[in-house]
Amino acid sequence: MNILVFGAGAMGSVFAGFLSKENNVTVIGRAEHVDAINQHGLQITGIWGEHIFTEIHAHTSVAKIPVDESFDLILVTTKSYGTVQAVDEIKPFIGEGAAVMSMQNGIGNEDTISSAVGVENTMGGMAIFGARLTSPGCAEVTVFASECRVGDLTVGVTKRANEIANVFSQAGIPTKASDNIIRDKWMKVFYNVALNPLSAILRVPYGELGEKGATKEIMKNLLEEAFTVAEKLGVPLKFTWSEYYDYLLETQLPPTASHKSSMLQDLERGRRTEIDYLNGAVVALGKRLEIPTPVNVTITNLIKSLER
Repeated sequence: MNILVFGAGAMGSVFAGFLSKENNVTVIGRAEHVDAINQHGLQITGIWGEHIFTEIHAHTSVAKIPVDESFDLILVTTKSYGTVQAVDEIKPFIGEGAAVMSMQNGIGNEDTISSAVGVENTMGGMAIFGARLTSPGCAEVTVFASECRVGDLTVGVTKRANEIANVFSQAGIPTKASDNIIRDKWMKVFYNVALNPLSAILRVPYGELGEKGATKEIMKNLLEEAFTVAEKLGVPLKFTWSEYYDYLLETQLPPTASHKSSMLQDLERGRRTEIDYLNGAVVALGKRLEIPTPVNVTITNLIKSLER
């Protein structure tokens, strides 16, 4: 399979590296990272072992890709605020029957992609492992909670979703096809809404948030507001907010307790966060639906005040 990974951050690098074992992979990233990959290969360390991947075409821009090349699968792994630009740049390289998959956090990326390339060419993806860049050309897989999910925007498991899930799994990234990827991505949004900003504000790993009554109370309020918004939108949820809160603490938090949120990593690097696509999206949707979201408003404003 000919694959383009647009966005060589930590997650994009992990996907690019493992997928390059059995596929032709091109990755777009920052100059320092790309230079290191081209000189020494892409090094992946952490809980999935020690690897150096050298069969990767790494560029700083799609302008470096031959104009006649097309891809079967394009993974968009940029921050959510970069989706519009990403789609604009990759459009010339979308092959016949190709899939453009948002493997990103947050709400609304699939809508952005489908409005540009069509619903039939759009897929959603959800990574449920954690990673971080340790130095140029090097990424570390830090935690693993469950298999990734991939799916078309229609309801039901499709042949294409099964095929891509198999490609990912064979490459060493455990993945399942989803019968409702938007529902599944909302479930990850709830996880991120509850944990990411609090981890960033307090500068602690996820596990510490589940140890204090005060942070757990804030998490409850964040989740109740987010669930109310999702229910009003008609998202077919698997849990009530209180059931999910228990599931989060008992099942999801323990294997990711040592993880430092990507939002905290962004703040430490002086970069813009994805708050507008997580808690901020809950706030924006709440306004549209006339649903109060005061705790998400406060958390969103706190993160914005910490951004440089």
